[in-house]
Amino acid sequence: MKKNKKTAFLYQKKKRNYDKSLKIKKIIEKSIPICVGIFLIMVFFWPSFFSYKGINNPKKNSNYPVTNFNKENDSENFNFQGIDDFDQPFYLHAKKYQMINNEKNKIFFQKPKAEINLKDGKWVTLVAKKGIFDLEKKTLELIDNVLVLHSDGQQISTDTAIIDMTKGEFYGSRDLFGTSDKIKFNSEGFNVEKETGKISLFGKSKIKIKTK
Repeated sequence: MKKNKKTAFLYQKKKRNYDKSLKIKKIIEKSIPICVGIFLIMVFFWPSFFSYKGINNPKKNSNYPVTNFNKENDSENFNFQGIDDFDQPFYLHAKKYQMINNEKNKIFFQKPKAEINLKDGKWVTLVAKKGIFDLEKKTLELIDNVLVLHSDGQQISTDTAIIDMTKGEFYGSRDLFGTSDKIKFNSEGFNVEKETGKISLFGKSKIKIKTK
């Protein structure tokens, strides 16, 4: 009798272990598609989450181009960092931003600021009242009260300027006024060389040497 009871107990124990392992197997089989789906989402969308931190659910604005900033639809603190073709790091920040309606790859900025580190410890900073950033091309068009500051002491004021974040280029084709430690100048446009950071003027230009 005792032997039969022992045999029955062992049988029940094995059966419970088998049922338990069967349930675990079913759970694993159901979980595999979910895990694969999560993995694929991370592979395809993680770079976007990393590069465009803080714009997971951007609010849209109406009509492009934007002339007035709608405070009800704005989001705050856009930040973007990267490296151009010359391994020069750049940083882009905007106090507020809105996605542009019917232009899914473009963002309207309020008070954008771009910083580009050049070789030999030099840098260029560009600020403006407004801007339009193309996410696909990684270009920023600065609009209204554009100010270009160079670590060498040069300063340019103009209406518009373009920054190509990938190529490390920044230039303008509107009338400008500039100054440095020794000269004052105005011109119809400017270009900043990629590697050296030197500012070149083009179009009709005038240069005046400062007097003490």
